[in-house]
Amino acid sequence: MSRLGKRIEPFRALMYNRKIAGDPSLLVAPPYDLIGAARQNQLYERSPYNVVRLELGRETDRYVAAEKTLAEWRASGVLERSPRPAIFQYTQTFDVEGRLLHRTGFVARVRLEEFDRGRILPHEKTFPAAKEDRLRLLTALQINTSSIFGLYSGAHPELDRLRERVAAREPLIDLVDDLGIRNELRPIEAPDEIAIVQRELESPRILIADGHHRYETALNYRRARRQENPSSDPAPFDYTMMTLVAFDDPGLVILPTHRVVKSLPASAMATFPQRAREVFDVEEISHRDEFRARLNDSGTGAIGVALKGNPNYLILRLRSTSTMETALPNAPAEVRRLDVSILHTLVFDRFFGLRADEIRKGGNIEYTIEIGGALGAVAQGHADGAFLMNPSSINDVERVSDAGATMPEKSTYFHPKLLTGVVMNPLFDSQ
Repeated sequence: MSRLGKRIEPFRALMYNRKIAGDPSLLVAPPYDLIGAARQNQLYERSPYNVVRLELGRETDRYVAAEKTLAEWRASGVLERSPRPAIFQYTQTFDVEGRLLHRTGFVARVRLEEFDRGRILPHEKTFPAAKEDRLRLLTALQINTSSIFGLYSGAHPELDRLRERVAAREPLIDLVDDLGIRNELRPIEAPDEIAIVQRELESPRILIADGHHRYETALNYRRARRQENPSSDPAPFDYTMMTLVAFDDPGLVILPTHRVVKSLPASAMATFPQRAREVFDVEEISHRDEFRARLNDSGTGAIGVALKGNPNYLILRLRSTSTMETALPNAPAEVRRLDVSILHTLVFDRFFGLRADEIRKGGNIEYTIEIGGALGAVAQGHADGAFLMNPSSINDVERVSDAGATMPEKSTYFHPKLLTGVVMNPLFDSQ
């Protein structure tokens, strides 16, 4: 009989047996959407047991291959279940502009809820193709290989005290990843400590910071399983693995996500600097370093543009908020004021004819946090345009969520990403 039922549940994690699999730092991977072909090959070569073989295989039918690999790893003991149910405290230590920061979250099973209930909310739109891919993988594996990143609201002094106690314990996993980020995992197994997490996080609203596609996939997977099993008893597929971090965590960092557009209409590119002046104040800068510095110093309200064939870089500043009120009359003010909304609505749609439905299909726009890479793609002729952003704030994210709205796709990049393969959540039994 299932012992599930609370909103937050511990779980017997599926984890690497390091006696067989080896050094944990060789086994983990970044999230699937950050793994290109070159990175995929690198991870394959790093270890025969790297989690990329489950998360993003390179085989022709990678879903069947992942299912076979998982079965082999479980049978041979490469992966094994932890002996006791636990919630895991996951701490990442990293450097941002010379500041050493720590971000800590609790990895647990979180009971799935539809967004219209208002207790678990998204803040970004999603891409259909990514959800189809993740659903096929989840159906094949029946495990969460990677964790969704959620933010919980409110003050929780008891939870803060627990976090401090657990942090003083020896970590179960302590590894430094390819970006120099230290990742530490500590199990919380004592019933009274698990009860603190369950009690404190029973009511707060949870905002999805990263992992929207995987959360919506988990909802779709649950619906399919419920058709097969209409019982009202909670089952493992009613939950998903989530790392829950406080909204006020001092290590919460959002980086900008820039857009690199492979193909733009040549006529629109030629007339853009002049047409943009219809609604923007436009500053033209000839030197790349000066452009980057000016964009960074400008902060919110500035959008940087580099176009193939144009010797100058552009910085755009919207002249009047009434332009967005006219362009998006039905959107909340919290959405209209976002730089990313201005970019998608005015620059992409109005001036370049890049419609939202076409963008969601994918293929023409790449997303990156690297300004140098974005500008280099244009300079080397690999892309027609680079559109650079300053980061949204956590307050922006909260305001949009509170308004019952969502940001455009890839509006935020919470840094650092959660590693894949540190701990996995099975969905095939109650614990």
